[in-house]
Amino acid sequence: MNASSKSPKKAFTLIELLVVIGIIAILAAFLLPALNRAKNKAQRVACQSNLRQLGLSWGMYYGDNNGLLVESYPVNNPNQWVQGDVKLGTPDCVNLNNIINGKLYSYNPNVNLYRCPADKNNYNGKPAARSFSMNSFMGGRSSPEAPQTAVPGTANAYMPFFAKDSQLRLPSTLWVLIDEDERSINDGFFVPDPPNTVSGQSSIWYDFPADSGYRHNYTFALNFADGHSEVWRFLDRRSPLVRVNRTEQSGNIDLTRLGRASSLLK
Repeated sequence: MNASSKSPKKAFTLIELLVVIGIIAILAAFLLPALNRAKNKAQRVACQSNLRQLGLSWGMYYGDNNGLLVESYPVNNPNQWVQGDVKLGTPDCVNLNNIINGKLYSYNPNVNLYRCPADKNNYNGKPAARSFSMNSFMGGRSSPEAPQTAVPGTANAYMPFFAKDSQLRLPSTLWVLIDEDERSINDGFFVPDPPNTVSGQSSIWYDFPADSGYRHNYTFALNFADGHSEVWRFLDRRSPLVRVNRTEQSGNIDLTRLGRASSLLK
């Protein structure tokens, strides 16, 4: 048989190519949500792990200091657990020295532990140094400017702050560190709103936790005083509407749950 008698190779027609492309697009549409879920889960696990490591440092600190808890009050306080302001998009938000100069850094000298991998806070494309804040009820207040009453002032029925580990009567129910939203975070002092003793409900998001789809699908991590960490999902339909600090949402179950885990009644 000579070469001229061989059958010519058949090429794809335009219609066949379009069918193949369409099938690939359909498969990608099915796969992308699964990949996004896997990414969210991986970031959530990493965020929770970072908080757990910082929680261990928090425990080692009071172990080395006769039970004194590291301080959280931020104003003119060299004894704060972390320094600086990481307000969204400000130059100082990327300053790693604010981490290094904090009281917990020496217990685990790794700046990467202080942020959530899903946090989009940045300055000129450089990621913010910190995503986490500490419960305003945790730690004594040695700064001359620090109030010796509860912050917020509406929580005067509660312990104003815990200065020593021996005061933490129910450590497994009290959170210490939280994954804070980049639109809320500034200093390392997270102000919750413990429930009103009459209504049993909280009213104001003074600060608010990570609250967006890209921050591991509307969940946020917390570390507790007994060393364990948890991931909480928002349950109140109003929670994703929070965009700025001091947002009032009276009776929000997420706000009340967080406030209830922040302090103890006197």
